[in-house]
Amino acid sequence: MILVNLQLRIKPDVRDEFIKWFYSVLPDTRSYDGCSEVNACDLLGDENAVEVISRWESKAHYDKYLAWREEDGTLDTLANYLAADPEFRFLEVNLHI
Repeated sequence: MILVNLQLRIKPDVRDEFIKWFYSVLPDTRSYDGCSEVNACDLLGDENAVEVISRWESKAHYDKYLAWREEDGTLDTLANYLAADPEFRFLEVNLHI
């Protein structure tokens, strides 16, 4: 299992529009094969930072999902809202610790 931390810096003048749009695409993410959870979080003290934390069966599942989002135009729409390139962090859940 992996956790994906997607770090987004939103343009200040479109934040409210972004939030509305982003919440409209979350149901399809939540129901995508391999996704067991996704949450959008505000970074305390920085209203233009949004962190998306999701849990996936594997990185391969996430990669397939991301390719689908690129194909359907979601990533292009997302880019219009961003003040900087998104940052992806992949964390493997190690149950042996």
